[in-house]
Amino acid sequence: MIYVVIQFGCIIYLVINAQFGHLSTLSTALIVFSIAIGIISVVNMKLNNLNIVPTLKDQHQLVTHGIYRFIRHPMYTSVLLFCLALTLTIAGNQAIIILLILLIDLILKSNVEEKLLSERFKNYPNYKNKTGRFLPFL
Repeated sequence: MIYVVIQFGCIIYLVINAQFGHLSTLSTALIVFSIAIGIISVVNMKLNNLNIVPTLKDQHQLVTHGIYRFIRHPMYTSVLLFCLALTLTIAGNQAIIILLILLIDLILKSNVEEKLLSERFKNYPNYKNKTGRFLPFL
């Protein structure tokens, strides 16, 4: 649960402090791209798998098609891209530190999820070796 608190704390900090009047073309493109990735992720995953806490539901299914064919945690990718766009609008180093905290938090949170998925699904380690955590091919 602490991962979720840190995650949303970072997101809220960045949203509150973002200077939306200073959105660059890059920031705008990152926001649009992050929203598209988020929507595609939810559509591919189906709502019955959606869970913000790093646990598995009883009926949880391993999704390996669509965007999940390339990225294991595309929703986290979406969050990171969105928050990067916000960070680019904020002067000073605090936003960069918050973004780094968010990145570390999502890495740790995804580690917990991946441990659970490996325990539940025999083919998860093979899937993990073929896909990137947050970015394709990494």
